Amino acid sequence: MTRPRHILLPDRCISAPELRAAALDGEVVALGEGFLPIDAPLTALARAVSLTPVMLDTRVVVADRSAAWVWGWGPMPATVTTCVAITARIPSPDRRRLRTREVVIDEDELRMLGDVPVTTPLRTLLDLARHDSDGHVIDLLAAGIRAHGLSRTEIGNTLDRRASLSYVRRARLRLFAALRQADVI
Repeated sequence: MTRPRHILLPDRCISAPELRAAALDGEVVALGEGFLPIDAPLTALARAVSLTPVMLDTRVVVADRSAAWVWGWGPMPATVTTCVAITARIPSPDRRRLRTREVVIDEDELRMLGDVPVTTPLRTLLDLARHDSDGHVIDLLAAGIRAHGLSRTEIGNTLDRRASLSYVRRARLRLFAALRQADVI
């Protein structure tokens, strides 16, 4: 598996209690399912790789609020949210354990960070705008738009591309409200 050397995950060489003790000593900080030395940069790659212990394989994709956290514009959710392409064959018990949604998704809507697939920022925004029920979702969407410098045209093209998905009208309203909040013309 490809991962940055500074991501520490519990394994045969170092146990989870040892890593938690190092966190108490101030040498590392908890990050996802792993730990990061305090002097290492906190990047999207580091966040994504820290989730590898809960990922089944590369068919399972980090999505929604977890993807927003990976990209750096949202807080880490209590549980990792994932999706899987409807064409992938993931056993039902595994999908239920991971709370994985089956979705229509193309390869260009995924980004590999290390060995962890994550929905692209645009796809993450679209999914959050369609499904997220939090009252502050517009703030989260605006933060994502600002963080990635997305334009009204890019977002409009993404909405047009996925016009047949459920809740696209809601997504359009929420994303254009977020564009106004992010001061994107």
